[in-house]
Amino acid sequence: MQLARSLLALAACLACAGASAQAVYRCGNEYTRVPCNEGKVIETENSATAAQRAEARQVAAREQRLAESMARDRRIQEAALRPTRPVNVGPATAAPASSTGNLKPKSKARGKIRVGDADDFTASAPPKPKPKR
Repeated sequence: MQLARSLLALAACLACAGASAQAVYRCGNEYTRVPCNEGKVIETENSATAAQRAEARQVAAREQRLAESMARDRRIQEAALRPTRPVNVGPATAAPASSTGNLKPKSKARGKIRVGDADDFTASAPPKPKPKR
């Protein structure tokens, strides 16, 4: 029974070793196991040491913590922002009675700018001309 397990483990190791030993060729923008004209052999074996893999895991974990910290800071900053004041894009309304006390009386002359009118600008179409008789 022990011998069967050992042979099975040995066969699995040999199968893995055989798969990694296959050559890979780059033919233009394509990678294949079949050699081609002017194809280049690509190194496919992982030559990283255990120390290099451990260091890569540490760097990835450090970057993950930094990303989470930056996301948390961004969410805090966004929560602290106050929205801008709402802007009225609808039709103009009359000014409240209490604020009209300091305005000069409106003149009847058309087209003149009246000092003291409300600070908001309201655009309007010119009046239609009266028909000539």
